[in-house]
Amino acid sequence: MRCHYDDQIAVYRCARSGEYLCLDHARLDVVSVSTRVRLPPLPVRAAQPEDYDAIKEMALMYWGETEVACFDQTYDVLKLPALLAFSEDKLAGMLSYALEGDRLIIVMLNVHPEFQGRRTARSLLAIAEREARNRGLARMVVATSNDDLPALYLYQRWGFVISEVKPGAILAHHGREERGFASIPVRDEIRLERKIA
Repeated sequence: MRCHYDDQIAVYRCARSGEYLCLDHARLDVVSVSTRVRLPPLPVRAAQPEDYDAIKEMALMYWGETEVACFDQTYDVLKLPALLAFSEDKLAGMLSYALEGDRLIIVMLNVHPEFQGRRTARSLLAIAEREARNRGLARMVVATSNDDLPALYLYQRWGFVISEVKPGAILAHHGREERGFASIPVRDEIRLERKIA
């Protein structure tokens, strides 16, 4: 899927126009929630061995790699458990996670632009939280970049709080500054945590 304005990969879908947007052309607007159309959420299930080709494709499309550096470690999403949301036979969203100590670490969460606005990310988070609860874990944690305002919105609405900021962590990992959401330079790792009652 390509951006409406150029040939870049689209990572977002405009809730108003339906246009697909790359990082450079995406912006945040203040809008009334009453104008949104509520579509039913998509079903979520645990990944099976045959799903990892689709997981790899999604990771490469959004991140250009299957290895994710966060929490001072590197995780390969092809070696982690994952939760998947499907629309018919198409992978709509994924959440890869690691279990360490008393926490479930969300390593990667992506929703294909075509399926944004269907509560897909929230459904994936709910199943991940249930998994953590079933295992008796005390918390869920996630790291995102300083530019990813939609992710910061999502996680904080879900009850995560910022627990730490690692200035320059993403810049050091990639060795160069990259442009992120709304052309904000990507530099810092923002860590969030949600305690599980």
